[in-house]
Amino acid sequence: MSAAKATGFWSETDKKRWINKSIVRACTFTRWNFINHHSTQLTEKDVEAYFLPFDYKPGGLMFLKIDGQEYVKTSIENYQSGNHLWEFVCCLIGDQYLIKPTPVEDGKIIDIYYRRRLIPLVNDTDEPVTPEEMDEAIVKLALGICLKKEPNRSGEADKQIMEATAILQQIKDRQDEEIGEAGYVGQATSSRFLYRNCNPEDFNQ
Repeated sequence: MSAAKATGFWSETDKKRWINKSIVRACTFTRWNFINHHSTQLTEKDVEAYFLPFDYKPGGLMFLKIDGQEYVKTSIENYQSGNHLWEFVCCLIGDQYLIKPTPVEDGKIIDIYYRRRLIPLVNDTDEPVTPEEMDEAIVKLALGICLKKEPNRSGEADKQIMEATAILQQIKDRQDEEIGEAGYVGQATSSRFLYRNCNPEDFNQ
Protein backbone atom coordinates (compact mmCIF):
# COMPACT_ATOMS: atom_id res chain seq x y z
CA MET A 1 0.00 0.00 0.00
CA SER A 2 2.85 2.35 0.77
CA ALA A 3 4.52 1.56 -2.55
CA ALA A 4 1.26 2.45 -4.32
CA LYS A 5 1.22 5.77 -2.44
CA ALA A 6 -2.16 4.86 -1.03
CA THR A 7 -1.34 5.57 2.58
CA GLY A 8 -3.70 8.54 2.88
CA PHE A 9 -4.92 9.04 6.41
CA TRP A 10 -5.46 5.34 7.01
CA SER A 11 -4.16 3.96 10.27
CA GLU A 12 -2.32 0.68 10.76
CA THR A 13 -5.50 -0.61 12.35
CA ASP A 14 -7.45 0.14 9.16
CA LYS A 15 -4.86 -1.58 7.00
CA LYS A 16 -4.80 -4.69 9.19
CA ARG A 17 -8.59 -4.78 9.07
CA TRP A 18 -8.51 -4.66 5.26
CA ILE A 19 -5.88 -7.39 5.13
CA ASN A 20 -8.06 -9.60 7.34
CA LYS A 21 -11.11 -8.84 5.21
CA SER A 22 -9.13 -9.73 2.09
CA ILE A 23 -8.09 -13.05 3.62
CA VAL A 24 -11.76 -13.84 4.26
CA ARG A 25 -12.66 -12.94 0.66
CA ALA A 26 -9.83 -15.05 -0.72
CA CYS A 27 -10.92 -17.99 1.42
CA THR A 28 -14.55 -17.74 0.27
CA PHE A 29 -13.55 -17.61 -3.39
CA THR A 30 -14.09 -21.39 -3.54
CA ARG A 31 -14.02 -24.43 -1.25
CA TRP A 32 -10.29 -24.61 -0.71
CA ASN A 33 -8.77 -27.89 0.43
CA PHE A 34 -6.46 -26.14 2.91
CA ILE A 35 -9.49 -25.08 4.97
CA ASN A 36 -10.25 -28.75 5.64
CA HIS A 37 -8.51 -29.89 8.79
CA HIS A 38 -8.05 -32.95 10.99
CA SER A 39 -7.66 -32.97 14.75
CA THR A 40 -7.48 -35.71 17.36
CA GLN A 41 -8.55 -35.99 20.98
CA LEU A 42 -8.69 -38.82 23.48
CA THR A 43 -11.78 -40.26 25.09
CA GLU A 44 -12.36 -40.12 28.81
CA LYS A 45 -14.29 -42.87 30.50
CA ASP A 46 -17.99 -42.00 30.99
CA VAL A 47 -17.48 -38.50 29.52
CA GLU A 48 -20.11 -37.57 26.94
CA ALA A 49 -19.19 -33.96 26.07
CA TYR A 50 -15.95 -32.73 24.46
CA PHE A 51 -14.83 -29.32 23.28
CA LEU A 52 -14.56 -28.67 19.55
CA PRO A 53 -11.13 -27.62 18.21
CA PHE A 54 -10.40 -23.92 18.87
CA ASP A 55 -10.37 -23.13 15.13
CA TYR A 56 -13.56 -25.05 14.29
CA LYS A 57 -15.84 -23.16 11.91
CA PRO A 58 -19.52 -23.29 12.95
CA GLY A 59 -21.31 -25.77 10.71
CA GLY A 60 -17.99 -27.18 9.57
CA LEU A 61 -18.08 -30.73 10.92
CA MET A 62 -17.46 -33.14 8.06
CA PHE A 63 -16.69 -36.43 9.74
CA LEU A 64 -16.12 -37.84 13.23
CA LYS A 65 -14.96 -41.27 14.29
CA ILE A 66 -13.80 -42.86 17.52
CA ASP A 67 -11.39 -45.77 17.52
CA GLY A 68 -12.15 -46.20 13.82
CA GLN A 69 -15.93 -46.21 14.23
CA GLU A 70 -17.86 -43.49 12.41
CA TYR A 71 -20.31 -41.43 14.48
CA VAL A 72 -23.23 -39.99 12.53
CA LYS A 73 -24.17 -36.38 13.26
CA THR A 74 -27.79 -35.85 14.26
CA SER A 75 -29.81 -33.00 15.73
CA ILE A 76 -29.72 -32.30 19.45
CA GLU A 77 -33.44 -33.15 19.61
CA ASN A 78 -32.97 -36.60 18.05
CA TYR A 79 -29.85 -37.19 20.08
CA GLN A 80 -31.62 -36.54 23.39
CA SER A 81 -34.80 -38.39 22.49
CA GLY A 82 -33.03 -41.39 21.00
CA ASN A 83 -35.01 -40.91 17.79
CA HIS A 84 -32.20 -41.89 15.42
CA LEU A 85 -31.43 -44.89 13.23
CA TRP A 86 -27.77 -45.30 14.15
CA GLU A 87 -26.11 -46.83 17.17
CA PHE A 88 -23.16 -44.41 17.13
CA VAL A 89 -24.21 -40.77 16.96
CA CYS A 90 -22.94 -37.31 17.83
CA CYS A 91 -24.47 -33.85 17.99
CA LEU A 92 -23.23 -30.30 18.37
CA ILE A 93 -24.21 -27.90 21.12
CA GLY A 94 -22.43 -24.59 21.54
CA ASP A 95 -18.68 -25.12 21.42
CA GLN A 96 -18.97 -28.80 22.31
CA TYR A 97 -19.96 -32.08 20.71
CA LEU A 98 -21.73 -34.95 22.46
CA ILE A 99 -21.15 -38.61 21.67
CA LYS A 100 -23.33 -41.64 22.22
CA PRO A 101 -22.64 -44.25 23.44
CA THR A 102 -20.47 -42.71 26.13
CA PRO A 103 -16.90 -44.13 26.09
CA VAL A 104 -16.33 -46.97 28.52
CA GLU A 105 -12.57 -46.42 28.71
CA ASP A 106 -9.92 -43.71 28.47
CA GLY A 107 -7.49 -43.12 25.66
CA LYS A 108 -9.45 -44.06 22.54
CA ILE A 109 -8.64 -41.75 19.63
CA ILE A 110 -11.31 -39.31 18.47
CA ASP A 111 -10.71 -38.19 14.88
CA ILE A 112 -12.44 -34.95 13.90
CA TYR A 113 -12.47 -33.75 10.31
CA TYR A 114 -13.76 -30.22 10.00
CA ARG A 115 -13.49 -26.88 8.25
CA ARG A 116 -11.39 -24.27 10.00
CA ARG A 117 -12.59 -20.77 10.79
CA LEU A 118 -10.27 -17.92 10.00
CA ILE A 119 -8.34 -16.44 12.90
CA PRO A 120 -7.85 -12.66 12.44
CA LEU A 121 -4.26 -11.50 12.14
CA VAL A 122 -3.52 -9.10 14.97
CA ASN A 123 0.20 -9.20 15.72
CA ASP A 124 3.08 -8.96 13.27
CA THR A 125 4.08 -12.53 14.15
CA ASP A 126 0.62 -13.98 13.36
CA GLU A 127 0.45 -16.26 10.34
CA PRO A 128 -2.65 -16.83 8.18
CA VAL A 129 -4.04 -20.27 7.35
CA THR A 130 -3.80 -19.39 3.66
CA PRO A 131 -0.91 -20.85 1.64
CA GLU A 132 1.95 -18.58 0.63
CA GLU A 133 0.90 -18.65 -3.02
CA MET A 134 -2.19 -16.62 -2.05
CA ASP A 135 -0.24 -13.74 -0.53
CA GLU A 136 -0.12 -11.66 -3.70
CA ALA A 137 -3.86 -11.98 -4.30
CA ILE A 138 -4.65 -11.05 -0.69
CA VAL A 139 -2.44 -7.96 -0.83
CA LYS A 140 -4.03 -6.90 -4.12
CA LEU A 141 -7.51 -7.24 -2.64
CA ALA A 142 -6.47 -5.15 0.36
CA LEU A 143 -4.89 -2.57 -1.94
CA GLY A 144 -8.12 -2.47 -3.93
CA ILE A 145 -10.05 -1.65 -0.77
CA CYS A 146 -7.56 1.08 0.09
CA LEU A 147 -7.57 2.61 -3.40
CA LYS A 148 -11.36 2.72 -3.39
CA LYS A 149 -11.05 5.21 -0.57
CA GLU A 150 -8.62 7.45 -2.43
CA PRO A 151 -10.01 10.21 -4.67
CA ASN A 152 -10.05 9.38 -8.40
CA ARG A 153 -8.39 5.99 -7.99
CA SER A 154 -11.38 3.71 -8.51
CA GLY A 155 -10.00 2.47 -11.83
CA GLU A 156 -6.73 1.42 -10.20
CA ALA A 157 -8.69 -0.31 -7.45
CA ASP A 158 -10.73 -2.30 -9.97
CA LYS A 159 -7.52 -3.36 -11.71
CA GLN A 160 -6.06 -4.70 -8.47
CA ILE A 161 -9.28 -6.61 -7.72
CA MET A 162 -9.34 -8.12 -11.22
CA GLU A 163 -5.72 -9.20 -10.94
CA ALA A 164 -6.36 -10.75 -7.53
CA THR A 165 -9.34 -12.65 -8.94
CA ALA A 166 -7.22 -13.99 -11.80
CA ILE A 167 -4.55 -15.22 -9.37
CA LEU A 168 -7.12 -16.96 -7.18
CA GLN A 169 -8.68 -18.60 -10.23
CA GLN A 170 -5.27 -19.94 -11.30
CA ILE A 171 -4.70 -21.40 -7.84
CA LYS A 172 -8.18 -22.94 -7.87
CA ASP A 173 -7.56 -24.49 -11.29
CA ARG A 174 -4.35 -26.08 -10.03
CA GLN A 175 -6.19 -27.46 -7.00
CA ASP A 176 -8.89 -28.96 -9.22
CA GLU A 177 -6.25 -30.67 -11.36
CA GLU A 178 -4.60 -32.40 -8.43
CA ILE A 179 -5.45 -36.09 -8.31
CA GLY A 180 -6.29 -37.72 -5.01
CA GLU A 181 -6.40 -34.46 -3.07
CA ALA A 182 -8.82 -34.61 -0.13
CA GLY A 183 -11.58 -32.10 0.18
CA TYR A 184 -13.96 -30.28 -2.11
CA VAL A 185 -12.99 -29.58 -5.71
CA GLY A 186 -14.69 -28.32 -8.82
CA GLN A 187 -16.99 -25.90 -7.05
CA ALA A 188 -18.32 -22.84 -8.84
CA THR A 189 -16.54 -19.56 -8.21
CA SER A 190 -18.36 -17.11 -6.00
CA SER A 191 -19.98 -14.55 -8.29
CA ARG A 192 -19.02 -11.67 -6.06
CA PHE A 193 -15.39 -12.14 -7.17
CA LEU A 194 -16.18 -11.89 -10.85
CA TYR A 195 -15.51 -8.35 -11.98
CA ARG A 196 -18.58 -8.16 -14.15
CA ASN A 197 -20.73 -8.86 -11.08
CA CYS A 198 -18.63 -7.00 -8.57
CA ASN A 199 -20.27 -4.40 -6.40
CA PRO A 200 -17.65 -1.69 -5.83
CA GLU A 201 -19.35 -0.80 -2.56
CA ASP A 202 -18.11 -4.16 -1.20
CA PHE A 203 -14.64 -2.68 -1.16
CA ASN A 204 -15.56 0.60 0.51
CA GLN A 205 -15.61 -0.78 4.05
